[in-house]
Amino acid sequence: MRTAIFVITLERSIERRAHAEWIVSNGPIASELLVAVDGTALGNDVVAEIYHRHIYTPRYPHSLSRGEIGCFLSHRRAWKAIIDRQLDAALILEDDVTFDPQLLKNALYYLENHTSPGDYIQFQVRDVAVFREDAIHDEHHWLVQPCPVMLRTTAQFVTHDAARRLLDATQHFDRPVDTFLQMTWVTGVTVKVIQPCVVREISNQIGGSTLSRKRRPWYERLRREIMRPIYRAQIRHQSRKAS
Repeated sequence: MRTAIFVITLERSIERRAHAEWIVSNGPIASELLVAVDGTALGNDVVAEIYHRHIYTPRYPHSLSRGEIGCFLSHRRAWKAIIDRQLDAALILEDDVTFDPQLLKNALYYLENHTSPGDYIQFQVRDVAVFREDAIHDEHHWLVQPCPVMLRTTAQFVTHDAARRLLDATQHFDRPVDTFLQMTWVTGVTVKVIQPCVVREISNQIGGSTLSRKRRPWYERLRREIMRPIYRAQIRHQSRKAS
């Protein structure tokens, strides 16, 4: 199985560079840095072309920041690298992840032998509470399908077919990448989670989130607090209908 590790990192994020290089050095298979798309450097014409509000149902209630747009495009860049290099799959890591190299190596060996074409496997930083069914498992690892798909794109093992489907489905987008991945009825991509957890997120230890934005006015923060549970309930409902 032809695989690689891509570590997404912003060129301007100097405080994260040393850790990103640590990930590359300690990856259990061929690993390299993948320069992230800097959303703050995108022109208004580029943003207007790719980011459209309210494409899908349920509607995403919030506008995206430039950082969120750049994050989505960075993952598209990684998916495209899988296709262009004719890889069977790649482990896509964000630069705020850490792991025990041996445990990650064991998990990748398991995935290389137990994934199906079109699978998208999340490495979550917390255990899965609600899932549809157990998939193939061995003595040390197993796969589950959360319902709905869990948020977060810290680490994921993306097969060639999944990368192609996601590229086709995301010529335009209206919500963050992890939220978009929840809409399996749109993507046609099966999202599973490998258990137990073998990665951790350490953003706070290396300078904080690169998606941060200016503090919102109180009324916008209130609106987001109101709309968040409503949107999540809609996603749960649609996910159950699609399962």
